[in-house]
Amino acid sequence: MPVETPLIEFRDVTKRFGDQTVLDQVNLKIYENQITTIMAKAVRAKSVLLKHFIGLLSPDAGTIFFLGRPLDKMRRREWDRYRSQISYLFQNNALFDSMTVFDNIALPLRQTTNLSRKEIEQKVMARIEQTELTEAADKYPSQLSGGMQKRVAWHDLS
Repeated sequence: MPVETPLIEFRDVTKRFGDQTVLDQVNLKIYENQITTIMAKAVRAKSVLLKHFIGLLSPDAGTIFFLGRPLDKMRRREWDRYRSQISYLFQNNALFDSMTVFDNIALPLRQTTNLSRKEIEQKVMARIEQTELTEAADKYPSQLSGGMQKRVAWHDLS
């Protein structure tokens, strides 16, 4: 039986903040189409681990792989392809209360892409329809239920 390559793998990953070690030589393999549960005594450890998955943090030591390829060796196009396959949801929604649903969803596209205004509008409206928030596009987070806020806060890096 052939050996399956993990979707994501951490090899001896260490992360320190000052003199505090949050991740200490973590080894982890996550396989496609399998459910993985991450448990840790310290809440910060799970958050730091997840921030490594999405590229917000880099390890001080060790290597993170995606389908056998080290993240730190990826070229820009590979990195963009990797990130386009990751979605995440903030625990506390992380919405800007002074911005509408539409603008909260559009903000990352406006800041991180070179898409035209029309392309951004199309992507945002597609996301709004996908999450069944069409009637809420012009509403502010305070006008939404908690479940609706969660759907707005769902971030897809593509």
